[in-house]
Amino acid sequence: MAESRSPDEAAAGWHIYLREEPDDPELRRQFAAWLQESPLHQQAWAEINETLGVLDLAPPERKRRGGARRKFWGNPANDRTGRRKAKVAAFAGFAMAACIAAFVFVPDLSLRLRADHYTRAGVTQDIHLADGSEVILAPRSAVAVHMTAHERRIDLLRGEAYFVVHHDASRPFTVIAGPVTTTDIGTMFDARTDGDETSVAVREGAVHVSAKEGIGLERDLHAGDRVDVRGSQVISDTQAPETIGLWRDGMLVAQDNTIADMVAALQPWTSTRIIVAHDTLAVRKVSGSYDLHHPETSLQLIVHPYGGKVMSVTPWFALVTGR
Repeated sequence: MAESRSPDEAAAGWHIYLREEPDDPELRRQFAAWLQESPLHQQAWAEINETLGVLDLAPPERKRRGGARRKFWGNPANDRTGRRKAKVAAFAGFAMAACIAAFVFVPDLSLRLRADHYTRAGVTQDIHLADGSEVILAPRSAVAVHMTAHERRIDLLRGEAYFVVHHDASRPFTVIAGPVTTTDIGTMFDARTDGDETSVAVREGAVHVSAKEGIGLERDLHAGDRVDVRGSQVISDTQAPETIGLWRDGMLVAQDNTIADMVAALQPWTSTRIIVAHDTLAVRKVSGSYDLHHPETSLQLIVHPYGGKVMSVTPWFALVTGR
């Protein structure tokens, strides 16, 4: 599985996938390798199994595949035992989905309490600030706004935002995203933070970026410049300015990006957790334009050229399989 998610989320995905394909030796091999990669993986696996342990009480028929499953659901309508088992099995399946959804998707209440603005999956928000500046907040994002007579500061707590700044030399406009501080010099720019990855890209004008101690970042960025900070690593790059912030128009443009990166970009636009089940597929590269307002269709278009398939396991999880 592509590790573009937390150990808890990965463990939830493995739990579902191993239930659906219990006899797949390649899947078992990949799972064993994932489990041994980190003690955090082992802890996450133990915790989700403890959380879902009650589901082991489901009847054995629920765990069978193929013909056995069809035989079970084909019990005569007047067979009370069969109907009772079917109800228990259906409830177990629903309970599993509900437990996993609660385990992975419980809202981060502390984040919401800290945020002045918070967006759900698939929803953007235009924020008009008192100084005339504008913030467009991407889905699954949160910001805290600090506007005083002496400072203008936005804390990007999670996700991505596009900034159109009204320049005021006497009161700098700063954005703090992860370890990176961006100071406006009169510009339009995009900032994103997710885990230990933070990026800033300038569409128009210029900004000054710096980072906390231990990260060697102190420079000006101009139109088309971008910087990515991954842990303590700093990566500088350029791109066509007009492609920066295109998510505001519902567009996702890939330029030789990996499928794992594309899934990460699509994820905020859907409430369904997307899990790439094969590392070989995750590192494949794609180019093209995709519709963020139809993430399920876009995901199929992204993986189809490589033989990838999208399987909806529950309303909350989709597995991308392929070779």
